[in-house]
Amino acid sequence: MPTFRSAWNWAFGKHLPKPPNPDKTVEAGWVPMWQAQMLADMLISEGIPAVWSEDFNIHLGTYSREPMGRIFVTEDRKAEAEEIIEDVTGIAPRHRKL
Repeated sequence: MPTFRSAWNWAFGKHLPKPPNPDKTVEAGWVPMWQAQMLADMLISEGIPAVWSEDFNIHLGTYSREPMGRIFVTEDRKAEAEEIIEDVTGIAPRHRKL
């Protein structure tokens, strides 16, 4: 029989995290545009499906001082892609909310 405590836990959090979805696309990094194509090609050569997109921003000085690109991968390969990006560039990939 359900109790108040089980209803409370159901509503406010005691949930197990969902496993990564291989059909969902997520952002692996927000990098300078001149690096985006190189990194996407490198991820593809490592067997990680990746694409990149130009991030057009009319306010270049607000978040970055150069044109940027976003790299997208499947959710189940995101950690692996971020690790490769960090190995190549020397810094952890940044993310920018859409």
